[in-house]
Amino acid sequence: MHVIVDATTTQDEMAYHGIGQYTKNVVLGLLKNYSDLKITLLLFDDTKSTLDDYIKDYGNVEVSRLGKYRSNNFLNGFYYLFQFYPRIKKIKRKDSVYFCPYFWRNFPARKIPTVLFVHDMNLARFNMYSQRGWLFNLIRKNQYWRIMRKSRLCKYILCNSQVTKDDYLNYFPKYPNDRVVVSHLGVDIEKEEGDISDLVPNDCFEKGYLIYLGGGVNRSKNSEGVIKSYYEFLKNLESRKEVKFSDAPYLVISGKSFVDKSKKEVHQLHELINSLDIEDKVVFTGFYKDEQRYSLLKNAFAFIHLSLYEGFGISVVEAMRSGVPVVVHESDVYKEVVGEGGIFVDGTKEKRVGEVLFKAFIAENFTKDIAQIGYERSLRYTWDNTAQVTYDVFNKLCG
Repeated sequence: MHVIVDATTTQDEMAYHGIGQYTKNVVLGLLKNYSDLKITLLLFDDTKSTLDDYIKDYGNVEVSRLGKYRSNNFLNGFYYLFQFYPRIKKIKRKDSVYFCPYFWRNFPARKIPTVLFVHDMNLARFNMYSQRGWLFNLIRKNQYWRIMRKSRLCKYILCNSQVTKDDYLNYFPKYPNDRVVVSHLGVDIEKEEGDISDLVPNDCFEKGYLIYLGGGVNRSKNSEGVIKSYYEFLKNLESRKEVKFSDAPYLVISGKSFVDKSKKEVHQLHELINSLDIEDKVVFTGFYKDEQRYSLLKNAFAFIHLSLYEGFGISVVEAMRSGVPVVVHESDVYKEVVGEGGIFVDGTKEKRVGEVLFKAFIAENFTKDIAQIGYERSLRYTWDNTAQVTYDVFNKLCG
């Protein structure tokens, strides 16, 4: 069986987001566990991939180069027509299956049996296709639906949760239900302490901190809700005379998407922090290395994620695997993925979230039990399981 994989999300701006991590880990899981697969990876010429350091260890994979790197933008259709598709035609075989982990760069469902992974229907549900103004939103919306309508030609759709599957079928009710397959994501976090002294203040371990990792700044991520909830938490500490403001725990926000103030939405987030007069208590780490992730999570008194909508929520499961209690918005996907392994709140009610954070900070027994349940639940999410579901779909298709 020959599988052609669009692996460009391991090179572009998605490389360290959930989509890029999914592409990297599902490819490695397929290579490791299924030697009967012959995999061809589509990659650009001149940009390092997160797969580069691993694929040399396997004999059942080859790389087909697409040429010059192209950013993932509104010209995707043009790039696909003149750069991607000519390469796909050249390398396809009689037994080829095309695997597309991310639909934005398009896929050849009319020409090759195609399996498409749909991570969420976030953009459609929030009418949020671009944050660069109404014109770009309109352009991206048109592009989005043109490609998504094409997904009806795919032989199978993989989704990272039952919630995403239900959403997809809500928009495309005529697509066969049995060909939309749920494939939960995995967690590959290494349980080894790493040096994070370059990311957090020296007194961070003494005062403690709340961690927010793996989010974003768009409307559905509700990053503003995290800031306001933390502010309410500080007010609780002060009013109940538990800790002086100067000695209160920090809020640590990790990820490079939060530090580029040239983006309007990032600038507004920093302005909110300044308006609440808590800029000395909020720490932005920027980009962090994989080996620092476990320590960032493990040493926090709690992890917070108030996203209003997710396809899976990989950073939440990483926090669970690290043994830290997670405070999450009461969304359907978190109920599916987190189960009883987290503390559920209404992420739109900051005062209530602040009270829950206060309880999590002062009541160790309360959080210890939940963290243990979360850890045990996280063990079911492995990349080997994800790869097996994917391989089974390829087998059904070829069979």
